[in-house]
Amino acid sequence: MDFSQVESWIIAGAAFVTVAALLAWRFDGKKADTHGAARWCTVWEAFRAKLFGSQGLYVGDWKGRLAVRYNGAHALSVGVTGCGKGTSAILPNLLEQKFLFVVDPGGENTATACKAWRRGGMNFRCINPFAMFTEAPYALPAHGFNPLAAIDPAAPSFAADALLIAEMLTPRQANEGGNTSYFKDAATSAKRAMIVHIKTSEPAERQNIGTLYDYAYADADGWDALIAAMKANPACGRLTAFEANRLERTEAQSPEEFSAIMSTIQQDLAFLADPQVRVTLSGNDVDFGMLKGTGAGRKGAVISVVMPLQYIESHAAITRLAMACAVLTLQRKPYARHKVLFLIDEAAALGQIKRLATWLATLRKYNVRFWTIWQSLAQVYGIYGNDWQAIVSNCELLQVLGVGDHYSARILSQMIGQSTIKTETRNARGEISVSHTARPLIMPEELLRTAGGEQIVLMGRMWPLVLKKTPYWKQPRFRGRYHNNPYLIRRTPDPNSFDELASLWGRIYYMLAWWMAPHPLAACMITAALGLGLWHLFGGAV
Repeated sequence: MDFSQVESWIIAGAAFVTVAALLAWRFDGKKADTHGAARWCTVWEAFRAKLFGSQGLYVGDWKGRLAVRYNGAHALSVGVTGCGKGTSAILPNLLEQKFLFVVDPGGENTATACKAWRRGGMNFRCINPFAMFTEAPYALPAHGFNPLAAIDPAAPSFAADALLIAEMLTPRQANEGGNTSYFKDAATSAKRAMIVHIKTSEPAERQNIGTLYDYAYADADGWDALIAAMKANPACGRLTAFEANRLERTEAQSPEEFSAIMSTIQQDLAFLADPQVRVTLSGNDVDFGMLKGTGAGRKGAVISVVMPLQYIESHAAITRLAMACAVLTLQRKPYARHKVLFLIDEAAALGQIKRLATWLATLRKYNVRFWTIWQSLAQVYGIYGNDWQAIVSNCELLQVLGVGDHYSARILSQMIGQSTIKTETRNARGEISVSHTARPLIMPEELLRTAGGEQIVLMGRMWPLVLKKTPYWKQPRFRGRYHNNPYLIRRTPDPNSFDELASLWGRIYYMLAWWMAPHPLAACMITAALGLGLWHLFGGAV
Protein backbone atom coordinates (compact mmCIF):
# COMPACT_ATOMS: atom_id res chain seq x y z
CA MET A 1 0.00 0.00 0.00
CA ASP A 2 1.60 3.25 -1.10
CA PHE A 3 1.41 6.63 0.61
CA SER A 4 -1.43 7.87 -1.63
CA GLN A 5 -3.61 4.94 -0.53
CA VAL A 6 -2.90 5.65 3.13
CA GLU A 7 -3.75 9.30 2.56
CA SER A 8 -7.02 8.31 0.90
CA TRP A 9 -7.92 6.05 3.83
CA ILE A 10 -7.20 8.85 6.29
CA ILE A 11 -9.33 11.30 4.33
CA ALA A 12 -12.14 8.79 4.00
CA GLY A 13 -11.99 8.04 7.73
CA ALA A 14 -12.08 11.73 8.55
CA ALA A 15 -15.07 12.19 6.25
CA PHE A 16 -16.86 9.28 7.94
CA VAL A 17 -16.22 10.73 11.40
CA THR A 18 -17.44 14.15 10.22
CA VAL A 19 -20.64 12.70 8.79
CA ALA A 20 -21.22 10.65 11.95
CA ALA A 21 -20.68 13.74 14.11
CA LEU A 22 -23.13 15.77 12.04
CA LEU A 23 -25.77 13.04 12.32
CA ALA A 24 -25.22 12.74 16.07
CA TRP A 25 -25.56 16.52 16.33
CA ARG A 26 -28.80 16.51 14.34
CA PHE A 27 -30.32 13.46 16.08
CA ASP A 28 -29.98 14.71 19.61
CA GLY A 29 -32.50 12.43 21.31
CA LYS A 30 -35.90 13.45 22.64
CA LYS A 31 -35.87 14.03 26.37
CA ALA A 32 -38.42 12.60 28.80
CA ASP A 33 -41.22 15.01 29.70
CA THR A 34 -43.22 13.07 32.31
CA HIS A 35 -42.79 15.70 35.02
CA GLY A 36 -42.09 18.73 32.85
CA ALA A 37 -41.18 19.45 29.25
CA ALA A 38 -38.95 22.52 29.64
CA ARG A 39 -35.67 22.38 27.76
CA TRP A 40 -33.25 24.68 26.01
CA CYS A 41 -33.97 25.80 22.46
CA THR A 42 -32.02 23.97 19.76
CA VAL A 43 -30.30 25.59 16.81
CA TRP A 44 -32.77 23.83 14.48
CA GLU A 45 -35.73 25.48 16.18
CA ALA A 46 -33.98 28.85 16.11
CA PHE A 47 -33.20 28.39 12.40
CA ARG A 48 -36.80 27.51 11.54
CA ALA A 49 -38.00 30.53 13.53
CA LYS A 50 -35.74 32.73 11.35
CA LEU A 51 -33.82 34.07 14.34
CA PHE A 52 -30.60 34.28 12.31
CA GLY A 53 -31.90 36.87 9.83
CA SER A 54 -30.35 40.25 9.10
CA GLN A 55 -33.26 42.39 10.31
CA GLY A 56 -34.68 43.06 13.74
CA LEU A 57 -33.50 43.76 17.25
CA TYR A 58 -30.09 42.29 17.98
CA VAL A 59 -30.36 40.04 21.05
CA GLY A 60 -27.07 38.16 21.31
CA ASP A 61 -24.85 35.58 19.62
CA TRP A 62 -25.38 31.82 19.30
CA LYS A 63 -21.95 30.55 18.25
CA GLY A 64 -19.04 32.73 17.22
CA ARG A 65 -20.68 35.92 15.99
CA LEU A 66 -23.87 34.26 14.70
CA ALA A 67 -26.35 36.96 15.68
CA VAL A 68 -29.82 36.13 16.99
CA ARG A 69 -32.46 38.74 16.16
CA TYR A 70 -35.99 39.45 17.31
CA ASN A 71 -38.63 40.73 14.92
CA GLY A 72 -41.63 40.79 17.24
CA ALA A 73 -43.28 43.70 19.00
CA HIS A 74 -42.10 44.75 22.46
CA ALA A 75 -39.13 43.68 24.56
CA LEU A 76 -38.11 43.83 28.20
CA SER A 77 -34.59 43.34 29.55
CA VAL A 78 -33.39 42.89 33.11
CA GLY A 79 -29.81 43.12 34.23
CA VAL A 80 -27.91 44.21 37.30
CA THR A 81 -25.39 47.03 37.18
CA GLY A 82 -22.23 45.98 35.36
CA CYS A 83 -23.72 42.98 33.52
CA GLY A 84 -23.16 44.49 30.07
CA LYS A 85 -26.58 45.97 29.29
CA GLY A 86 -25.05 48.96 27.55
CA THR A 87 -22.13 47.33 25.75
CA SER A 88 -23.78 44.05 24.71
CA ALA A 89 -27.44 44.98 24.23
CA ILE A 90 -28.12 48.71 23.97
CA LEU A 91 -25.20 50.00 21.90
CA PRO A 92 -25.23 47.25 19.22
CA ASN A 93 -28.82 48.23 18.49
CA LEU A 94 -28.19 51.97 18.61
CA LEU A 95 -25.44 51.45 16.05
CA GLU A 96 -27.65 49.64 13.53
CA GLN A 97 -31.32 50.56 14.07
CA LYS A 98 -32.61 53.40 11.89
CA PHE A 99 -35.60 54.87 13.71
CA LEU A 100 -35.11 55.40 17.43
CA PHE A 101 -36.53 57.22 20.42
CA VAL A 102 -33.87 56.83 23.09
CA VAL A 103 -33.99 57.47 26.84
CA ASP A 104 -30.34 57.69 27.83
CA PRO A 105 -29.58 58.43 31.50
CA GLY A 106 -26.02 59.67 31.70
CA GLY A 107 -25.72 60.30 27.95
CA GLU A 108 -23.07 57.61 27.51
CA ASN A 109 -24.86 55.64 24.81
CA THR A 110 -25.84 58.70 22.78
CA ALA A 111 -22.31 60.11 22.90
CA THR A 112 -20.88 56.78 21.77
CA ALA A 113 -23.37 56.06 18.95
CA CYS A 114 -23.87 59.55 17.48
CA LYS A 115 -20.86 59.02 15.18
CA ALA A 116 -22.73 56.25 13.35
CA TRP A 117 -25.93 58.32 13.15
CA ARG A 118 -24.17 61.28 11.61
CA ARG A 119 -22.18 59.16 9.17
CA GLY A 120 -25.38 57.47 8.08
CA GLY A 121 -27.09 60.79 7.31
CA MET A 122 -29.73 60.20 9.96
CA ASN A 123 -31.76 63.08 11.33
CA PHE A 124 -30.54 63.41 14.93
CA ARG A 125 -32.16 65.47 17.68
CA CYS A 126 -30.93 65.50 21.26
CA ILE A 127 -33.11 66.78 24.12
CA ASN A 128 -30.25 67.75 26.37
CA PRO A 129 -31.38 70.32 28.98
CA PHE A 130 -28.11 70.23 30.94
CA ALA A 131 -25.86 70.41 27.86
CA MET A 132 -24.01 67.13 28.36
CA PHE A 133 -21.04 66.26 26.11
CA THR A 134 -21.36 69.31 23.90
CA GLU A 135 -17.58 69.33 23.31
CA ALA A 136 -15.76 67.54 20.48
CA PRO A 137 -15.80 64.82 19.33
CA TYR A 138 -19.32 64.16 20.60
CA ALA A 139 -20.77 67.64 20.03
CA LEU A 140 -24.19 66.68 21.37
CA PRO A 141 -26.70 69.44 20.62
CA ALA A 142 -29.07 70.82 23.24
CA HIS A 143 -32.43 70.84 21.48
CA GLY A 144 -35.68 71.90 23.09
CA PHE A 145 -39.31 70.96 22.54
CA ASN A 146 -42.67 72.30 23.62
CA PRO A 147 -45.00 69.53 24.86
CA LEU A 148 -48.04 71.77 24.42
CA ALA A 149 -47.25 72.10 20.71
CA ALA A 150 -48.25 68.43 20.34
CA ILE A 151 -51.89 69.11 21.23
CA ASP A 152 -54.36 70.97 19.02
CA PRO A 153 -57.40 72.83 20.43
CA ALA A 154 -59.24 72.15 17.18
CA ALA A 155 -58.78 68.38 17.42
CA PRO A 156 -61.61 66.18 18.76
CA SER A 157 -59.04 64.58 21.07
CA PHE A 158 -57.87 67.88 22.58
CA ALA A 159 -59.12 67.21 26.13
CA ALA A 160 -57.80 63.62 26.07
CA ASP A 161 -54.41 64.78 24.77
CA ALA A 162 -54.25 67.46 27.46
CA LEU A 163 -54.92 64.75 30.06
CA LEU A 164 -51.97 62.74 28.73
CA ILE A 165 -49.66 65.74 29.16
CA ALA A 166 -51.01 66.29 32.68
CA GLU A 167 -50.39 62.62 33.53
CA MET A 168 -46.79 62.85 32.35
CA LEU A 169 -46.37 65.78 34.76
CA THR A 170 -47.64 63.68 37.66
CA PRO A 171 -45.24 61.04 39.07
CA ARG A 172 -47.12 57.99 40.38
CA GLN A 173 -46.24 54.87 42.36
CA ALA A 174 -47.96 51.53 42.88
CA ASN A 175 -48.06 51.84 46.67
CA GLU A 176 -49.93 55.16 46.88
CA GLY A 177 -52.28 55.33 49.84
CA GLY A 178 -55.88 56.46 49.53
CA ASN A 179 -55.18 60.10 50.36
CA THR A 180 -52.10 60.28 48.16
CA SER A 181 -53.97 58.77 45.22
CA TYR A 182 -56.85 61.22 45.69
CA PHE A 183 -54.62 64.27 45.75
CA LYS A 184 -52.60 63.03 42.77
CA ASP A 185 -55.82 62.54 40.77
CA ALA A 186 -57.10 65.96 41.80
CA ALA A 187 -53.79 67.58 40.86
CA THR A 188 -53.84 65.86 37.47
CA SER A 189 -57.37 67.07 36.80
CA ALA A 190 -56.42 70.65 37.72
CA LYS A 191 -53.32 70.56 35.53
CA ARG A 192 -55.32 69.31 32.57
CA ALA A 193 -57.78 72.19 32.90
CA MET A 194 -54.93 74.68 33.18
CA ILE A 195 -53.27 73.22 30.06
CA VAL A 196 -56.53 73.56 28.14
CA HIS A 197 -56.77 77.14 29.37
CA ILE A 198 -53.19 77.92 28.30
CA LYS A 199 -53.78 76.56 24.79
CA THR A 200 -57.08 78.41 24.31
CA SER A 201 -56.54 81.78 25.99
CA GLU A 202 -52.84 82.61 26.34
CA PRO A 203 -50.83 84.33 23.58
CA ALA A 204 -48.61 82.06 21.47
CA GLU A 205 -45.40 82.97 23.31
CA ARG A 206 -46.92 81.82 26.64
CA GLN A 207 -48.35 78.52 25.40
CA ASN A 208 -45.80 76.34 27.15
CA ILE A 209 -45.25 74.42 30.39
CA GLY A 210 -43.54 77.44 31.96
CA THR A 211 -46.90 79.20 32.08
CA LEU A 212 -48.33 76.25 34.02
CA TYR A 213 -45.53 76.77 36.56
CA ASP A 214 -46.52 80.44 36.80
CA TYR A 215 -50.12 79.41 37.50
CA ALA A 216 -49.09 77.01 40.27
CA TYR A 217 -47.00 79.64 42.06
CA ALA A 218 -49.23 82.66 41.45
CA ASP A 219 -49.87 85.10 44.30
CA ALA A 220 -53.36 85.63 45.70
CA ASP A 221 -54.35 88.28 43.15
CA GLY A 222 -52.91 86.26 40.28
CA TRP A 223 -54.75 83.15 41.45
CA ASP A 224 -58.08 84.96 41.69
CA ALA A 225 -57.57 86.35 38.19
CA LEU A 226 -56.74 82.87 36.85
CA ILE A 227 -59.86 81.31 38.41
CA ALA A 228 -62.03 84.09 36.98
CA ALA A 229 -60.52 83.65 33.50
CA MET A 230 -60.95 79.87 33.62
CA LYS A 231 -64.59 80.22 34.68
CA ALA A 232 -65.20 82.40 31.64
CA ASN A 233 -63.44 80.02 29.23
CA PRO A 234 -65.91 77.92 27.19
CA ALA A 235 -63.24 75.54 25.80
CA CYS A 236 -63.89 71.78 25.75
CA GLY A 237 -67.49 72.07 26.81
CA ARG A 238 -66.55 74.40 29.70
CA LEU A 239 -64.05 71.87 31.10
CA THR A 240 -61.88 74.68 32.46
CA ALA A 241 -64.89 76.41 34.01
CA PHE A 242 -66.00 73.24 35.80
CA GLU A 243 -62.52 72.68 37.20
CA ALA A 244 -62.21 76.33 38.26
CA ASN A 245 -65.54 76.07 40.11
CA ARG A 246 -64.37 72.89 41.86
CA LEU A 247 -61.11 74.47 42.96
CA GLU A 248 -62.90 77.61 44.16
CA ARG A 249 -65.46 75.56 46.10
CA THR A 250 -62.74 73.39 47.66
CA GLU A 251 -60.77 76.47 48.71
CA ALA A 252 -63.84 77.94 50.40
CA GLN A 253 -65.20 74.79 52.03
CA SER A 254 -62.07 72.78 52.79
CA PRO A 255 -58.94 74.95 52.92
CA GLU A 256 -56.77 72.04 54.08
CA GLU A 257 -57.81 69.87 51.13
CA PHE A 258 -57.23 72.78 48.73
CA SER A 259 -53.81 73.38 50.25
CA ALA A 260 -52.92 69.69 49.78
CA ILE A 261 -54.00 69.76 46.11
CA MET A 262 -51.98 72.90 45.40
CA SER A 263 -49.00 71.49 47.30
CA THR A 264 -49.16 68.35 45.14
CA ILE A 265 -49.26 70.44 41.96
CA GLN A 266 -46.28 72.49 43.10
CA GLN A 267 -44.29 69.38 44.03
CA ASP A 268 -45.01 67.82 40.65
CA LEU A 269 -43.79 70.97 38.87
CA ALA A 270 -40.76 71.59 41.10
CA PHE A 271 -38.38 70.52 38.31
CA LEU A 272 -39.45 73.65 36.39
CA ALA A 273 -37.78 75.89 38.97
CA ASP A 274 -34.64 75.80 36.83
CA PRO A 275 -34.96 78.52 34.13
CA GLN A 276 -32.93 76.39 31.69
CA VAL A 277 -35.49 73.60 31.98
CA ARG A 278 -38.27 76.03 31.14
CA VAL A 279 -36.26 77.20 28.12
CA THR A 280 -35.83 73.59 26.97
CA LEU A 281 -39.58 72.95 27.31
CA SER A 282 -40.51 76.02 25.29
CA GLY A 283 -38.21 75.28 22.35
CA ASN A 284 -39.19 74.26 18.85
CA ASP A 285 -36.21 72.20 17.68
CA VAL A 286 -37.67 68.69 17.64
CA ASP A 287 -40.10 67.40 15.04
CA PHE A 288 -41.35 64.11 16.45
CA GLY A 289 -42.88 63.34 13.05
CA MET A 290 -39.42 62.59 11.64
CA LEU A 291 -39.65 59.20 13.36
CA LYS A 292 -42.24 58.26 10.73
CA GLY A 293 -39.52 58.08 8.08
CA THR A 294 -40.79 60.95 5.93
CA GLY A 295 -39.11 64.16 4.85
CA ALA A 296 -35.72 64.71 6.51
CA GLY A 297 -36.05 61.40 8.33
CA ARG A 298 -36.01 59.13 5.26
CA LYS A 299 -32.48 57.85 5.93
CA GLY A 300 -33.24 57.34 9.60
CA ALA A 301 -34.17 59.42 12.60
CA VAL A 302 -33.08 59.49 16.23
CA ILE A 303 -34.54 61.48 19.11
CA SER A 304 -32.50 61.00 22.26
CA VAL A 305 -33.30 62.34 25.73
CA VAL A 306 -30.07 62.82 27.65
CA MET A 307 -30.12 63.47 31.39
CA PRO A 308 -27.38 63.57 34.04
CA LEU A 309 -27.58 60.54 36.33
CA GLN A 310 -28.20 62.69 39.40
CA TYR A 311 -31.35 64.14 37.81
CA ILE A 312 -32.92 61.09 36.17
CA GLU A 313 -35.63 60.86 38.86
CA SER A 314 -36.12 64.50 39.87
CA HIS A 315 -36.44 65.56 36.20
CA ALA A 316 -38.08 62.42 34.88
CA ALA A 317 -41.08 64.47 33.75
CA ILE A 318 -39.00 65.87 30.86
CA THR A 319 -38.45 62.34 29.55
CA ARG A 320 -42.08 61.35 30.10
CA LEU A 321 -43.27 64.45 28.24
CA ALA A 322 -40.98 63.75 25.27
CA MET A 323 -42.19 60.15 25.19
CA ALA A 324 -45.83 61.26 25.25
CA CYS A 325 -45.25 63.73 22.39
CA ALA A 326 -43.59 61.00 20.31
CA VAL A 327 -46.40 58.52 20.96
CA LEU A 328 -49.13 61.09 20.19
CA THR A 329 -47.42 61.98 16.92
CA LEU A 330 -46.95 58.35 15.84
CA GLN A 331 -50.60 57.56 16.54
CA ARG A 332 -51.66 60.16 13.96
CA LYS A 333 -51.74 59.72 10.19
CA PRO A 334 -49.63 59.22 8.19
CA TYR A 335 -48.31 56.34 10.26
CA ALA A 336 -44.67 55.32 10.48
CA ARG A 337 -43.29 53.66 7.35
CA HIS A 338 -40.78 51.60 9.33
CA LYS A 339 -40.61 50.10 12.80
CA VAL A 340 -39.80 52.72 15.42
CA LEU A 341 -37.92 51.49 18.48
CA PHE A 342 -38.48 53.21 21.84
CA LEU A 343 -35.41 52.24 23.86
CA ILE A 344 -36.07 53.13 27.51
CA ASP A 345 -32.97 52.59 29.63
CA GLU A 346 -33.33 52.66 33.44
CA ALA A 347 -37.11 52.57 33.03
CA ALA A 348 -37.63 52.53 36.79
CA ALA A 349 -36.37 56.12 37.03
CA LEU A 350 -39.43 57.33 35.09
CA GLY A 351 -41.79 56.17 37.82
CA GLN A 352 -45.18 54.70 36.98
CA ILE A 353 -46.51 55.57 33.53
CA LYS A 354 -50.18 54.71 33.83
CA ARG A 355 -50.60 54.19 30.11
CA LEU A 356 -47.61 51.92 29.60
CA ALA A 357 -49.64 48.69 29.64
CA THR A 358 -52.11 50.19 27.15
CA TRP A 359 -49.29 51.40 24.92
CA LEU A 360 -47.75 47.94 24.91
CA ALA A 361 -51.10 46.43 23.94
CA THR A 362 -51.90 48.90 21.13
CA LEU A 363 -48.82 50.60 19.69
CA ARG A 364 -47.82 47.59 17.60
CA LYS A 365 -50.57 48.63 15.18
CA TYR A 366 -48.69 51.89 14.60
CA ASN A 367 -45.35 50.21 13.82
CA VAL A 368 -44.02 51.14 17.27
CA ARG A 369 -42.22 48.79 19.63
CA PHE A 370 -41.06 49.48 23.15
CA TRP A 371 -37.91 48.07 24.72
CA THR A 372 -37.78 48.82 28.43
CA ILE A 373 -34.65 48.03 30.42
CA TRP A 374 -34.72 47.36 34.16
CA GLN A 375 -32.27 46.23 36.81
CA SER A 376 -34.65 43.54 38.07
CA LEU A 377 -38.21 42.26 37.91
CA ALA A 378 -38.53 43.52 41.49
CA GLN A 379 -38.31 47.05 40.08
CA VAL A 380 -41.22 46.38 37.73
CA TYR A 381 -43.29 45.00 40.60
CA GLY A 382 -42.32 47.85 42.93
CA ILE A 383 -43.53 50.49 40.46
CA TYR A 384 -46.52 48.77 38.85
CA GLY A 385 -47.65 46.50 41.68
CA ASN A 386 -49.94 43.68 40.60
CA ASP A 387 -50.02 45.13 37.07
CA TRP A 388 -46.39 44.15 36.54
CA GLN A 389 -47.46 40.93 34.85
CA ALA A 390 -49.41 42.90 32.24
CA ILE A 391 -46.19 44.75 31.41
CA VAL A 392 -44.15 41.56 31.12
CA SER A 393 -46.78 39.52 29.26
CA ASN A 394 -47.09 42.16 26.55
CA CYS A 395 -43.38 41.80 25.79
CA GLU A 396 -42.68 38.77 23.61
CA LEU A 397 -38.98 39.12 24.30
CA LEU A 398 -37.71 38.81 27.89
CA GLN A 399 -33.94 39.17 27.99
CA VAL A 400 -32.15 38.18 31.20
CA LEU A 401 -28.69 39.74 31.12
CA GLY A 402 -27.91 39.29 34.80
CA VAL A 403 -29.84 38.53 37.99
CA GLY A 404 -28.87 39.92 41.36
CA ASP A 405 -31.92 39.48 43.60
CA HIS A 406 -33.78 36.42 44.86
CA TYR A 407 -37.24 37.70 43.83
CA SER A 408 -36.25 37.98 40.16
CA ALA A 409 -34.38 34.66 40.28
CA ARG A 410 -37.40 32.82 41.69
CA ILE A 411 -39.89 34.33 39.22
CA LEU A 412 -37.62 33.75 36.23
CA SER A 413 -36.95 30.15 37.25
CA GLN A 414 -40.71 29.56 37.37
CA MET A 415 -41.22 31.23 33.97
CA ILE A 416 -38.51 29.06 32.37
CA GLY A 417 -40.28 25.97 33.66
CA GLN A 418 -39.83 22.43 34.96
CA SER A 419 -37.88 19.72 33.22
CA THR A 420 -37.76 15.95 33.69
CA ILE A 421 -34.49 14.39 34.75
CA LYS A 422 -33.42 10.78 35.17
CA THR A 423 -32.25 9.61 38.59
CA GLU A 424 -30.57 6.38 39.60
CA THR A 425 -30.72 4.76 43.03
CA ARG A 426 -28.87 1.69 44.32
CA ASN A 427 -30.36 -0.56 46.99
CA ALA A 428 -28.52 -2.63 49.61
CA ARG A 429 -28.11 -5.54 47.19
CA GLY A 430 -26.39 -3.28 44.66
CA GLU A 431 -29.35 -3.24 42.29
CA ILE A 432 -29.85 -0.02 40.34
CA SER A 433 -33.29 1.42 39.69
CA VAL A 434 -33.96 4.30 37.28
CA SER A 435 -36.79 6.81 37.68
CA HIS A 436 -37.75 10.27 36.50
CA THR A 437 -38.38 13.33 38.63
CA ALA A 438 -39.10 17.01 38.19
CA ARG A 439 -36.47 19.72 38.39
CA PRO A 440 -36.50 23.39 37.33
CA LEU A 441 -34.62 23.72 34.07
CA ILE A 442 -32.54 26.30 35.90
CA MET A 443 -32.61 26.83 39.66
CA PRO A 444 -32.88 30.34 41.19
CA GLU A 445 -29.41 29.94 42.69
CA GLU A 446 -28.07 28.97 39.26
CA LEU A 447 -29.60 32.10 37.76
CA LEU A 448 -27.85 34.19 40.39
CA ARG A 449 -24.56 32.64 39.28
CA THR A 450 -24.96 32.66 35.51
CA ALA A 451 -21.65 33.06 33.71
CA GLY A 452 -20.84 36.69 33.01
CA GLY A 453 -20.66 36.19 29.26
CA GLU A 454 -24.03 34.43 28.96
CA GLN A 455 -27.66 35.53 28.93
CA ILE A 456 -30.97 33.71 28.97
CA VAL A 457 -33.69 34.79 26.56
CA LEU A 458 -37.41 33.98 26.52
CA MET A 459 -38.89 34.71 23.11
CA GLY A 460 -42.55 34.18 22.31
CA ARG A 461 -43.58 30.51 22.53
CA MET A 462 -40.08 29.19 21.96
CA TRP A 463 -38.08 27.28 24.53
CA PRO A 464 -35.55 29.48 26.36
CA LEU A 465 -32.30 30.30 24.62
CA VAL A 466 -28.81 30.58 26.09
CA LEU A 467 -26.89 33.22 24.14
CA LYS A 468 -23.57 34.94 24.39
CA LYS A 469 -23.17 38.61 25.32
CA THR A 470 -20.79 40.24 22.86
CA PRO A 471 -19.65 43.85 23.44
CA TYR A 472 -20.04 46.14 20.45
CA TRP A 473 -16.29 46.67 20.14
CA LYS A 474 -15.86 42.92 19.51
CA GLN A 475 -18.26 42.92 16.57
CA PRO A 476 -16.42 43.57 13.27
CA ARG A 477 -19.46 45.10 11.58
CA PHE A 478 -19.21 48.11 13.93
CA ARG A 479 -15.56 48.88 13.29
CA GLY A 480 -14.97 52.64 13.10
CA ARG A 481 -18.60 53.54 13.76
CA TYR A 482 -18.46 54.61 17.40
CA HIS A 483 -16.83 57.25 19.58
CA ASN A 484 -14.83 56.39 22.66
CA ASN A 485 -16.89 56.02 25.82
CA PRO A 486 -16.95 59.52 27.36
CA TYR A 487 -16.73 58.13 30.91
CA LEU A 488 -13.59 56.08 30.27
CA ILE A 489 -10.06 57.43 30.00
CA ARG A 490 -8.76 54.54 27.94
CA ARG A 491 -9.56 54.22 24.27
CA THR A 492 -12.36 51.85 23.28
CA PRO A 493 -10.72 48.92 21.44
CA ASP A 494 -11.47 47.81 17.90
CA PRO A 495 -12.29 44.23 16.86
CA ASN A 496 -9.13 42.10 16.67
CA SER A 497 -8.16 39.03 14.64
CA PHE A 498 -9.83 36.69 17.14
CA ASP A 499 -13.09 38.58 16.68
CA GLU A 500 -12.74 38.21 12.92
CA LEU A 501 -12.24 34.47 13.37
CA ALA A 502 -15.27 34.29 15.64
CA SER A 503 -17.29 36.07 12.96
CA LEU A 504 -16.08 33.55 10.38
CA TRP A 505 -16.97 30.65 12.69
CA GLY A 506 -20.45 32.10 13.09
CA ARG A 507 -20.94 32.07 9.32
CA ILE A 508 -19.65 28.50 9.06
CA TYR A 509 -21.94 27.40 11.90
CA TYR A 510 -24.89 29.00 10.13
CA MET A 511 -24.06 27.09 6.93
CA LEU A 512 -23.93 23.81 8.88
CA ALA A 513 -27.24 24.61 10.55
CA TRP A 514 -28.78 25.46 7.16
CA TRP A 515 -27.54 22.15 5.79
CA MET A 516 -28.76 20.04 8.69
CA ALA A 517 -31.93 21.99 9.56
CA PRO A 518 -34.48 20.02 7.45
CA HIS A 519 -36.43 17.13 8.94
CA PRO A 520 -34.04 14.58 10.54
CA LEU A 521 -34.79 12.00 7.83
CA ALA A 522 -34.00 14.51 5.11
CA ALA A 523 -30.85 15.56 6.95
CA CYS A 524 -29.89 11.91 7.22
CA MET A 525 -30.36 11.34 3.49
CA ILE A 526 -28.41 14.49 2.60
CA THR A 527 -25.57 13.57 4.94
CA ALA A 528 -25.52 9.94 3.75
CA ALA A 529 -25.31 11.14 0.15
CA LEU A 530 -22.41 13.37 1.14
CA GLY A 531 -20.69 10.47 2.87
CA LEU A 532 -21.09 8.22 -0.16
CA GLY A 533 -19.78 10.96 -2.39
CA LEU A 534 -16.74 11.47 -0.19
CA TRP A 535 -16.13 7.73 -0.06
CA HIS A 536 -16.35 7.47 -3.82
CA LEU A 537 -14.03 10.43 -4.22
CA PHE A 538 -11.39 9.38 -1.70
CA GLY A 539 -12.01 5.80 -0.66
CA GLY A 540 -12.64 4.56 -4.17
CA ALA A 541 -9.05 5.13 -5.04
CA VAL A 542 -7.92 2.59 -2.44
